Amino acid sequence: MPGQELPDIDSRLCTLCGDCIFVCPTACLSVARSVDIVLAPQACIDCRVCEAICPVDAIAMQSRDW
Repeated sequence: MPGQELPDIDSRLCTLCGDCIFVCPTACLSVARSVDIVLAPQACIDCRVCEAICPVDAIAMQSRDW
């Protein structure tokens, strides 16, 4: 799916609060090696809830090509 937008998580800003993981309706986010990651990009529905809930603005939607 060309041009799909996926969460891009800035590990320098992320505090690992877990809010984005908790609100993600498709469970595509997770924590690995002490950083938030997009665990299942194919599950992302570009709802932007994770971006909106992040208290430190560490998440920005970025266009990705498959």
